[in-house]
Amino acid sequence: MDGLQEQSTMAMTAMTVDEEAAKPGRKGNGFYCSPAQLFFVAITVAITITGVGLLCYYAPDRPECSGTDPIVGLTTKNVPTEKPKTEKPQTEKPKTEKPVTTKMMTTKKATDAPPTAPQPTSGEWEGRLPSTVKPTLYTLSLRPYMYEKDIPANSGKRLFSFDGTVKIEIDCLEKTSTIKLHMNAINLTAEPVVTDIADSKILSSTYTTQEDYQFLVINLDSGSLLPDRKYEISLEYVGDLWNGLAGFYRSKYVNEAGEERYIATTQMQPTDARRALPCFDEPAFKAKFDTTIIHPNDLTAITNMPNITTEALSGNWIGWTKTTFDTTPPMSTYLLAFIVSDFEYKEGKTSRNVTFRVWARKERINTVDYALDCGIKILEFFEDYFDIAYPLPKQDMIAIPDFSAGAMENWGLITYRETALLFDENENSASNQQRVAVVISHELAHQWFGNLVTPIWWDDLWLNEGFASYVEYLGVDHIHPGWLMKEQFVVADLEYVFTLDGLGSSHPIKVPVRTPEEISEIFDSISYSKGASILRMLNDILTEDVFVRGLTNYLNHYKYSNAESDDLWEFLTSADRGYGDNDVKRIMDTWTLQMGYPVVNCTRTDNEVFANQTHFLIDPTSEVEDKYGDQGYQWYVDVSHSNADSKSWSHMWLNKGPGTIKLSGSPASDDWYILNRKQSGYYRVNYDGDNWEALKSQLEANSSAFPDENQAALIDDAFNLARAGLLDQVTALGLTTFLKNELSYLPWEATLTVMGYVQDMFSRYEGYGALETYMRDLTLNLYNSVGWNDTGTHLEQYNRINALSTACAYKNDDCLLEARRLYTEYMTSSNAGNEMNPVSPNLRSLTYCNGIREGGQEEWDFGWEKYLSTDDSSEKSKWLYALGCSQEPWILSRYLEFSLDQSKVRSQDATYVIEYVSDNYVGRALAWDFLRAKWETFRNDYGGGSFSFSRLISSVTKHFNTEFDLAELEAFGIDRDFGSAARAYEQSIEKTKANIIWMNNNAQPTFDWLKAQNP
Repeated sequence: MDGLQEQSTMAMTAMTVDEEAAKPGRKGNGFYCSPAQLFFVAITVAITITGVGLLCYYAPDRPECSGTDPIVGLTTKNVPTEKPKTEKPQTEKPKTEKPVTTKMMTTKKATDAPPTAPQPTSGEWEGRLPSTVKPTLYTLSLRPYMYEKDIPANSGKRLFSFDGTVKIEIDCLEKTSTIKLHMNAINLTAEPVVTDIADSKILSSTYTTQEDYQFLVINLDSGSLLPDRKYEISLEYVGDLWNGLAGFYRSKYVNEAGEERYIATTQMQPTDARRALPCFDEPAFKAKFDTTIIHPNDLTAITNMPNITTEALSGNWIGWTKTTFDTTPPMSTYLLAFIVSDFEYKEGKTSRNVTFRVWARKERINTVDYALDCGIKILEFFEDYFDIAYPLPKQDMIAIPDFSAGAMENWGLITYRETALLFDENENSASNQQRVAVVISHELAHQWFGNLVTPIWWDDLWLNEGFASYVEYLGVDHIHPGWLMKEQFVVADLEYVFTLDGLGSSHPIKVPVRTPEEISEIFDSISYSKGASILRMLNDILTEDVFVRGLTNYLNHYKYSNAESDDLWEFLTSADRGYGDNDVKRIMDTWTLQMGYPVVNCTRTDNEVFANQTHFLIDPTSEVEDKYGDQGYQWYVDVSHSNADSKSWSHMWLNKGPGTIKLSGSPASDDWYILNRKQSGYYRVNYDGDNWEALKSQLEANSSAFPDENQAALIDDAFNLARAGLLDQVTALGLTTFLKNELSYLPWEATLTVMGYVQDMFSRYEGYGALETYMRDLTLNLYNSVGWNDTGTHLEQYNRINALSTACAYKNDDCLLEARRLYTEYMTSSNAGNEMNPVSPNLRSLTYCNGIREGGQEEWDFGWEKYLSTDDSSEKSKWLYALGCSQEPWILSRYLEFSLDQSKVRSQDATYVIEYVSDNYVGRALAWDFLRAKWETFRNDYGGGSFSFSRLISSVTKHFNTEFDLAELEAFGIDRDFGSAARAYEQSIEKTKANIIWMNNNAQPTFDWLKAQNP
């Protein structure tokens, strides 16, 4: 194999736990003190204790002085080298908090057996449920009213509403006269009834609501619920089948006959099950569910479990069917799902006889075959990977026309956006196919990690999402090994999240959250992509066998129950005993309990490299958010390293401090050395100047000496170090010159990302012309090599999309001519009545965008008509993006207005319109003005919990780089409630300040360097 080939020996320093020695006390003789002396001594002691306490609290951990601090045992690893190649749920607007006294639950120990009572992490917020009772079984019945024809005459029932009844069996854990559960946006139609199950005695009670916490509070008139007794709460209610994409809601589509059709569907995560039924809506309150759905005969009902009976109703309800479903395993309320629709399905079976169905509206049922095949194979892969059989008898997946997230992992009934589940190989691109495979893999991974074992509270959300975001790559790699998914991880997740986590306003992976809005706020790339990145790093530290064995033991121990991060660390530590003997918790606490990540700074002297670590910040002058605490911003870093005179990678530890690397062999003084094999570690590396030059020379001479992941890492690290003022910008730019003769996807993807930042900064700067010329020249060989003939492997297709899109963006005349030709050909043939699209699916986004960008009103109107008429959601998404490419301000302004008209743009897609317009230099100011003018509309529609709301703030402001921009942004925030986008707003301010610094320090040197490359 080419490149760095790792041999069977790798030196690792052994470490052991170092116990702190206890110092014995000594009893001495007493002496007499006067009262004044005693008072003076007491004051002195108090001051001393306070001072020491403050020092202990504020002083960071002392860095260790060696790379061999004896805290963790490490053994030799053999790691061969090969040459490698969201969107989150919406909740409604929260209420203002009022104080309510509630007894809080306590955190269980990792060594305890699975608890019999739910035990979330402790906290001082009065909005948490008490631990006095726990639910064991919900018996739920629902009847939605979706069409006027189905509402019985004189029944008083309303269109787009639903009736519900629920009986909740509870165990009393502590004596109490109050039952508190969640309820939101539903109305009780009868008094709650509380029954003692043992003697069927009804307990007299009254009820109140606490809207601030979305509580239904039932108070017994006399007596109390007693421990170790079972009770039943009976509730009847009505609710709205609203269009808000959360709770129990309606979605709409138009069928082939032009008729409007409705679906009753659900999205419960994180805190919206309470919109569908009164319930104990916290993840630790697991219970079983018996569900019955009453629905019109011509519609089908599905839920988490298979149906066991169907009964045609009579009398006033003739034309309706009662479908009863099997009992679920114990599960959290946010995983509950039920859907009533006229959809069709295709079915298959797994090797273990699990029924697997994929549902879609009739018009799109021919596009579910790939998802069905993909889903069955990935489900079987995860059964083998976890060594635990899938625990349910069936798995449904369904494509919902209106859906706030990409997908939702409801146990046994996964819901998706159409673009994340449906794939037509004749109409959709390679990126559409990969998205479908990745999202399916992500959601199926949740069936074990999240559903079978669920975090106790939302502060461990990353355990769900980080893990699924990591193993999603493994599932897709299993069915498509040629896609090189494990290599793609570096540019798709790790380098992506580095930018956000390099802000002082970032947050730890495990972060305290309380309110629904705070919970929704952490459905971000820190929980997903950083969580995935540190698990990938941990897998590399422990080795695959140890890592997977620990996961399996963890899942088996806590199945059908709840756990937290420390529980996982305990099982991984146990699995590593006798192998690496790593103290996993001690290592991983430095990565989960403090924000950010280190940059490892290297300086070479002869055959030794001194390495120290510092907290990497894109803007070193930024104020670091300290409300979450930290560990001195030092980490346990597993440093892999190699050099030109070595054919292997060796490892050492930086133990919350510096260390010294011994280079292998007898390297020359100008030989290169390199750290972080395949960028498996979650850290950046800054080398001394001579080594940067040596690495650049090697890239130009033979880039294959480094794995593709390391080529990407060198570029990404260098440009971001330059942003932070830790490396000369010219050094970073110089690394790109080798790409003139490079065809590999990963280094190009990394380069286009970092140069995209320069492009954003230069969009209003005199240096843009020089940048355009350089990038046009840099991509010329790649452009000529890939061409417009849409063939080749998956990554060759990805590379072609990158090459052509970049060439057209930087005004390559041949590229623009071909894009215009294809767009015009499509317009001409379509206007002549021929609907066959001449543009290859992989090339449509760039062709549509450049056809509209280079055209005028006629080209835009053609695209708009195609957007409205296409029935393919992926194709619709391509047009949605391309329509934002117009160079006509009036057209862009009109398009922005269209985004708020749900007859033109689905509510789930509205924020994308603003984002796409803001990506267009002509439209940036228009998008910013539009967002400010329509702020209250967006705040009311999306501010409670939609991930797209946070993304909207970030995308519209990402190019801000002047003091005037900053002043406008800060003025916009005065006395304004940003809802779930509060953190995104803070980060936008920090990014803007960093952009201003970059312009002041790097714009002119970059301009000068670019001009020098184009004499």
